[in-house]
Amino acid sequence: MPIIDSLIPQLQTRLDQIASPKTRDWWQRYMRQVIPFRGVGIPQIREQLILWQAEHGIESWDANQQLRLAMALFESPIAEDKLAGILYLQTFLADRLEWQTLLAEIEQLYAKALIFDWNTCDWLCVRVLGPAIARHGTDCGGAVAAWAGTSYLWQARAGVVAFVPVVTEARYDPLIYPACQTLIRREERFAKTGVGWILRDLSKRDPAAVRRFVDQNLAYFSTEALRNAYKYFQKAEVQLALDKLKSSRT
Repeated sequence: MPIIDSLIPQLQTRLDQIASPKTRDWWQRYMRQVIPFRGVGIPQIREQLILWQAEHGIESWDANQQLRLAMALFESPIAEDKLAGILYLQTFLADRLEWQTLLAEIEQLYAKALIFDWNTCDWLCVRVLGPAIARHGTDCGGAVAAWAGTSYLWQARAGVVAFVPVVTEARYDPLIYPACQTLIRREERFAKTGVGWILRDLSKRDPAAVRRFVDQNLAYFSTEALRNAYKYFQKAEVQLALDKLKSSRT
């Protein structure tokens, strides 16, 4: 849409005007240069989104038009522009879209490789996908969990990490653990760390189930993922698991 093409540069200009070179440089070092940054924090991005939306009367658009706008923000290679897309979905569209429509649009982001770093992936999971699962239940959750079997790393990671916001609810365990079993078998670091993260949170509610999962899949864990999964366990138990992992590789 031509109007979208003209509006997005105006938001980008707003973000550039408040950007901090120090913040930009810190984030680019932290992310090991995998994605460029402007140097703008989440609260500031949200503030500029609200001002931008009001200035251009975007709130009067129908939900599908606003969805097109939000998705177009992901086309930018810059982190804060993608985060603006995430915040737009969370702030203005979360309760206006059918979950099938939302997931179909997000699947296209992965198909186009527009999400290619853990920071963007995880913010999308925590702020959009997890709340969508919480709102719509296991049908939506099942569709997301199926992503763990997809070939694209970041979509596969989302198939597990998206459940972090609902990890306190046991009804999602039959979706989470099979997705973890699929993801932990991948070789990529960020596949395994995604599993470690959610197991860490699951262990607060059901440590026995986490122990069983780790025991059954220990050979596929990295040391990093195992330490994360067992973060809240006793040090002696963590060390025993690490020793077993080391022994399995000698």
